Amino acid sequence: MAGVLGQTVAAPDEYTPSVLERIDRRLGRDGIKNASENVGSGYDVWHCYELSWTLPDGVVTFTAGALIVPADSPFTVESKSLKLYLNSLNAHFFKNDEEAIACIEKDLSELTQSQVKLVRIDPDEVQAMSSELGDDAVRVGGLDTTVAFRCTGFRSLCPVTAQPDWASLCVEVSAADYDESSIIEAIESLRNHQGFHEQCVEDLYSRIENALNPSELHVVGFFQRRGGIDITPWRSSISSAPRITRLFEQ
Repeated sequence: MAGVLGQTVAAPDEYTPSVLERIDRRLGRDGIKNASENVGSGYDVWHCYELSWTLPDGVVTFTAGALIVPADSPFTVESKSLKLYLNSLNAHFFKNDEEAIACIEKDLSELTQSQVKLVRIDPDEVQAMSSELGDDAVRVGGLDTTVAFRCTGFRSLCPVTAQPDWASLCVEVSAADYDESSIIEAIESLRNHQGFHEQCVEDLYSRIENALNPSELHVVGFFQRRGGIDITPWRSSISSAPRITRLFEQ
């Protein structure tokens, strides 16, 4: 794709919403064989660890936050352009923190044509809100109705640079339909797949669904941080409230 991805671009020194670039979700979904109807069911959580802007009298806010983007949004945001955009806020003056958060939500909602939410996180609370892969906090379905398969070392490739992206996975399947070998086969089949994080999780979801036809399925990909941002796509056969759960290793 054309744009800032793969290019050397200086960080803007003033508020520049025009640097944001959108990605049409259809581009990735059209490449999924027998894509599930649930690829748009869920949300993407972007944990941003380098949020900063300026308040009156030169007071600087430094914080962290979680951007929640609905999976059914027509577009998502390209990650490098998001980092450049967030950096453009560093020297911008806002009346207060609430105005800064509202500005970010407005710009990203307009870009993605959906309702994007920014949940502010105190940097001192990042560890407190973190989980281990084996914790129940990373599960979506019922503990009595689904079986969870967890793994580290999921690997896919960047669609532009072909560099590896790494993630930990939690896959939940209805107990009556669970088959570990089919799940492992689906995961390994994407090892050299080039796609954005969200598309890879949706492709994996579709492959497992096609193999098992489960009555319930949930796939969460906890991707490693890049440039102060990590992305956690959640896809599910049921509707659930967004959560900002992250893993310690992210």
